[in-house]
Amino acid sequence: MNIAKRIVILAGAVGLFFYTAEQEELITLIANFNLSWYKLGVPVAWGLVIGGLCALLKFRWLLSWMAPVTLVASAITTMGLTGAAAVFVKHQLVVLCLPPLQLAAVGVGLYLFAVGLVKLMGDIEARKSEKGEE
Repeated sequence: MNIAKRIVILAGAVGLFFYTAEQEELITLIANFNLSWYKLGVPVAWGLVIGGLCALLKFRWLLSWMAPVTLVASAITTMGLTGAAAVFVKHQLVVLCLPPLQLAAVGVGLYLFAVGLVKLMGDIEARKSEKGEE
């Protein structure tokens, strides 16, 4: 079984986990973790900032981890979006989708960390090689 099938099976299991959650459980989860619509962007912003900072500090050893990081990011994002769809289908309230959407935001932030690191490090290397040619 390849890794893509495993991610889909795992995402379905997490979607079922959120689907079976009662409305009171989701409200308790939102209250306990103080989730809000504004906090959905925090993991995305941190992913970009930390990816850029690691590139500026030239942490080249992180480049070998980019394939697993993007795979984990896609799995987390898929789980969160599947869970959000399951919660919305069952409860018909968008506000109850905050816990799985926060999970998806963490996945997107992790992916943007990888993209920011690779893009900025590639740009730094390209500028260094241009200066060497002149």
